[in-house]
Amino acid sequence: MAVKSLAGSPPESTSRIERGRRLYAEHGDEIRFDEGVWLVPSRHDATSVYEVTLGRRGEYCECKDFEYRSPAAGCVHIIAATLRRAKTFRCEGCGDRFPDRERVEVGEDNLTFFEGDALRSECGRAHGVL
Repeated sequence: MAVKSLAGSPPESTSRIERGRRLYAEHGDEIRFDEGVWLVPSRHDATSVYEVTLGRRGEYCECKDFEYRSPAAGCVHIIAATLRRAKTFRCEGCGDRFPDRERVEVGEDNLTFFEGDALRSECGRAHGVL
């Protein structure tokens, strides 16, 4: 692992995984899921957003790092999007993704949802589950 160190400061990791974790830590709330792709902000340009696809057929990012490296190596945007996906859920009511802290599980079967389905609390109230 490459390490960068300045006099008087702790070493800073420069591995792709650490940079992806740092991107998620700094901009995780800005990473959105929209129409089947994750929109991940650039670390270096505040106006750029990269489309990341995470799926059964593999991962893809439109950044130059992903283009020039082996897809198996991924990129920082794929790492950040994977972390965001792991900390969110898909609402069975509206189909959008939300942070896990907004998750409410259906307690018993009803006409619309099954027991254990995950809903955002707003959708649960709108459908009469809560």
